[in-house]
Amino acid sequence: MSKAVVYVLIATATLFFIYLSPLTIEEEKGHLNRRFGYKLVERAPNFDPFLTKIEREVENKTQDEHVPNIMFSLNSTTTINDVAETYEYLTSGGKLNTTLRLIILFPLIDRQPKDGMVDFKELEAWITQQAEERLNYLTQDELDSKDKNGDLAISFREYLPQFSEEVIEKKEMGHGEAGWWMQRFDTADIDHNGLLNFTELRDFSHPEDSKNQEMLKWMLRDKLKRMNNEKDGKLNFNEFEDHIYRTYESYMEFEIKGRVVPTAKDKFVELDVNKDQFLSPEELIPILSYVYPGEIAYANYFTCHLMNEADDNGDKKLSLQEMLNHEFTFYNTVHADGHQESDDDHDEL
Repeated sequence: MSKAVVYVLIATATLFFIYLSPLTIEEEKGHLNRRFGYKLVERAPNFDPFLTKIEREVENKTQDEHVPNIMFSLNSTTTINDVAETYEYLTSGGKLNTTLRLIILFPLIDRQPKDGMVDFKELEAWITQQAEERLNYLTQDELDSKDKNGDLAISFREYLPQFSEEVIEKKEMGHGEAGWWMQRFDTADIDHNGLLNFTELRDFSHPEDSKNQEMLKWMLRDKLKRMNNEKDGKLNFNEFEDHIYRTYESYMEFEIKGRVVPTAKDKFVELDVNKDQFLSPEELIPILSYVYPGEIAYANYFTCHLMNEADDNGDKKLSLQEMLNHEFTFYNTVHADGHQESDDDHDEL
């Protein structure tokens, strides 16, 4: 085995432990709202696609329980260019050379206009691209693992083989019951052919990021069932204030830093389009990204975080020097060695 390959193996091992270490946040700086700050950085897409590549390589290798040592070896698809690229961005100690990576990435992010500065839209476009790529990767991975007959689509039985015909026929609608899953499946199945293709499976697995309005309404109806005292599928003002507004307010305070957030009453009146003094799932869709943010919404919030942290002169743009001054902010995962508890207010679907 060549010396270069040995270095890569050592470096990969180092990165493996780095990636499994908990994330940390510079809490004393106060730039992240405490209600969602930890979760924001944990769920944010990697700023650097190179990190995603290595993270997945390590993840794939660790899933092989029969050959434990393979996690630090190269697979059959690894090329000499892969080895060279990996080694190029690592120090002699096996750590990521974040300075070099930022220098390489800066002109790739600085696209329109290509003026030597990165504004909010350019950074958001870059990070959103990483979020979209992550969603597609997760969906494809799920499709590959559950598509037993190789038809590039998933049936209900392929996705949930644990439910017997007897259980399915009962159509129990409790959260997580067969009927509940069937309703979610049918909502995602836009062409109603009993199968989920790639796009439908992505909507099914990640409804917060779906463009299918029926999927969004289904998700909100399901959420509202657990916070609606009258069980009528709508929220009155008190229910909205108790269960929705606090989270909305937290994200808005972060997003529009320095400006006034609408009061609970004002926001309720704005959302109540038909003025019936209740909020339906349809009426809550405009604030969905604040209440139940998905990968794309987190990309926006993570962009806000990076801009708030690194924009030293307040011109709403980032120079290369400003990014280099805040390497820790852009590569928090790599440098982290502390532990923070997350405050997750939302149960997952």
